[in-house]
Amino acid sequence: MRKILIVPLLLLSACASPRETCMQNAVKDLRIVQALIADTQATIDRGYAIQTETRTVIYTNFCVGTGIGSDGRFSFCNYPQPVTTKKPVAVDLDQERRKLRSLKAKETELKRESLLQQQRCELEFPEAS
Repeated sequence: MRKILIVPLLLLSACASPRETCMQNAVKDLRIVQALIADTQATIDRGYAIQTETRTVIYTNFCVGTGIGSDGRFSFCNYPQPVTTKKPVAVDLDQERRKLRSLKAKETELKRESLLQQQRCELEFPEAS
């Protein structure tokens, strides 16, 4: 099963040139920090956080008998289904503001590093004309 899932990912990654891969890696951490900044800012604006919980619910359905020795009659089948819910959670807004300041400082640092890495990518993998 894993091999089936890995093959499409390998094919997709084969489509990216070494330069594109290098550029994507150069901005990966920056994008993550920017997403965290947006999430933290939304929490501060809302005044509370939203916690996502995933649990498994067992559903029952009619099934036609299948498998070895089945006689084709209807029966009940149970199947698990993940259910995701979101609920509001109280947060310390002062702590969230401190976290936001820290993330913005990290973003500034990562912007510089990302720019340098992108320049290295351009030197290492020049664009074909």
